[in-house]
Amino acid sequence: MDRREFLRCGLSAAATTPFFSKNLWAQTSPIPGNVEKLQALEAEPLRRLAFGSCNKQTHDQSYWQWIAREQPQLWIWLGDCIYADRASLDTRRQWYDALKTNSFYKAFTDQVPIIGTWDDHDYFNGNADGRYEDKDASKLLMLDFMGVSPEDPVHARLGVFQKYTFGPAGQRTEIILLDLRYFMDRKKNEKSLLGELQWAFLEEAIRNSTADLLIIGSSLNVSSRITFFGLEGWNAFGGERQRLYDLLASTPTPTVLLSGDRHMGEIYRIVLGNGKPIYELMSSGLTHALGVKLPSKERQGETVGKRHYGCLDIDWGATGPQVQLQLRSNEQSRIYQNHLAQFSY
Repeated sequence: MDRREFLRCGLSAAATTPFFSKNLWAQTSPIPGNVEKLQALEAEPLRRLAFGSCNKQTHDQSYWQWIAREQPQLWIWLGDCIYADRASLDTRRQWYDALKTNSFYKAFTDQVPIIGTWDDHDYFNGNADGRYEDKDASKLLMLDFMGVSPEDPVHARLGVFQKYTFGPAGQRTEIILLDLRYFMDRKKNEKSLLGELQWAFLEEAIRNSTADLLIIGSSLNVSSRITFFGLEGWNAFGGERQRLYDLLASTPTPTVLLSGDRHMGEIYRIVLGNGKPIYELMSSGLTHALGVKLPSKERQGETVGKRHYGCLDIDWGATGPQVQLQLRSNEQSRIYQNHLAQFSY
């Protein structure tokens, strides 16, 4: 089947499932004003965005005031915004609501629009894959927490992968958020991470992109060659990672990957087969961090093992975007790592 036809059929089939009904949506309570703030931002060039992952909702949330002081235009969740392992759907909803109404987090989201994807602990359980039977209901809870409009196309397809566009031509940023849980299948001879429906979406998005800067959010680390003893990453799906690298090599657009999951912060520079450099900024440790340094030829600078978040500062010069990749303390005004991306090749 042609990929466009496959994508069309997949969306149509997804729209008929009961989990996508507006009646269910009516039972939830999206973040007030998030949709409107995102719409207002669409015409603006992104100059500073922040992101993070691994947030235990039972831990102190006062750090949001430190992130707010840096005035990001956008916040991106890269997964594990709550830890609700094997919790019932009702309990998961309660944890989401507890964070959403936390005074520090609410003050932050009153100022800053948010988007995001999930990872294992907010999806269902540690290292959970596509076999989770309530994943569609879990999806609805996650999209509610993110403040996604019920009219957004993500509701009419399987999974939570999304695309956002900000800024005018010449200063345009496209953000693609991947879903690494819904379609994950470790049992196949060829292990599957994205699934063909999501691959069709991603390939079409890259092929038709008008971006001057491409940002791809992956809840799991992409470039590290270390995956063992439960440590997850694209390295365990080698064919899928190579497919991603080949796809990114097909476009000259400067590209930054954002990732989380590993309870540490690192910056990587990856050179693709055609010589194109791309960068990965991994930030994982909003409420807890380990900082175990793993061997990596691609890592730039040192591993950050303290609580932190990630930040992109974008300068739209005449020659294209100049991007500072930063790992910042969420306990004080301090930058742990600051690396200028070099996209020319």
